[in-house]
Amino acid sequence: MQSRDTISFLKFADNVRDRLAIKPFVQDDTTVHDHDCFELAYVTGGTAEQTLDGVTDTVRQGDFFIIDCGSSHSYRNCREFTLINCLFLAEVIDDTLAGHKSFEELLRVCLIRYHRQYLGKTSANRIFHDGDGRVLRLLEGMREEYIRKDTGYEEIFRGRLLEILILTMRQVVREQEEKDIAQQIRKNAKSDIILEALQFLEAHYEERAVLRLFCQRYHYSLPYVSRRFRQETGMTALAYLQKIRVEKCCELLAGSSQPIQAIARKAGYEDTKFFNQVFKRLVGLTPGEYRKAALHS
Repeated sequence: MQSRDTISFLKFADNVRDRLAIKPFVQDDTTVHDHDCFELAYVTGGTAEQTLDGVTDTVRQGDFFIIDCGSSHSYRNCREFTLINCLFLAEVIDDTLAGHKSFEELLRVCLIRYHRQYLGKTSANRIFHDGDGRVLRLLEGMREEYIRKDTGYEEIFRGRLLEILILTMRQVVREQEEKDIAQQIRKNAKSDIILEALQFLEAHYEERAVLRLFCQRYHYSLPYVSRRFRQETGMTALAYLQKIRVEKCCELLAGSSQPIQAIARKAGYEDTKFFNQVFKRLVGLTPGEYRKAALHS
């Protein structure tokens, strides 16, 4: 078993009486380590491979994650990698929480009315993305308060930290709702034909006339499949296909520098103007606005 170091909160904080400390870092590669407190890390620039509890992911600008007490993590292949690190003890939220070491337990106590909405889906040790920059603005405000330490700064810490936790939980709830929709669509599909069609659309979403291609390949009638698809799933095959395509485009817009036109073509859209219209209708932003929010958050 690989040994690891435990980094104490007291070594990070400016004062022994602090219960929250927040600082920017230029992060180099690190060995496996953990903390005796909670860690909220926000990537402000560059990329790195983070291994968190044995799972490795690439993290980049706008990503943030809340690491549980005692969870091991490390960084490798850091490239111009910068962070805002916020380490905190449970009692910064409420004195009665002193000694709590589980983030999910912390949420159940301080946000119980919201916690039950996502049925225990953990928000610790996961990567989230700050699409609109709101989390970053809250952290920057907390950093200013930590430097100045004016009267009542800990109360401001508490309010802004709770806001970040609620925003994080919203992402968990939203993800679960999207999964529930997909599961409900599959559950409603009663026939093997439509289950096969769903799988085909998901695997070949970038193809032109993909439903027609499915029908030709498996010798089905296009009008028949189209009608059955809507009857069983509650949406048209085209609407489902557009949903898949736009989701894939969101991933590429946030995670790459490819031109928007190239991303649209990869998702099966030859007409960029039409793609922009579909994207705006489903996401509420244009592709350019979405990328700007993702990359400059």
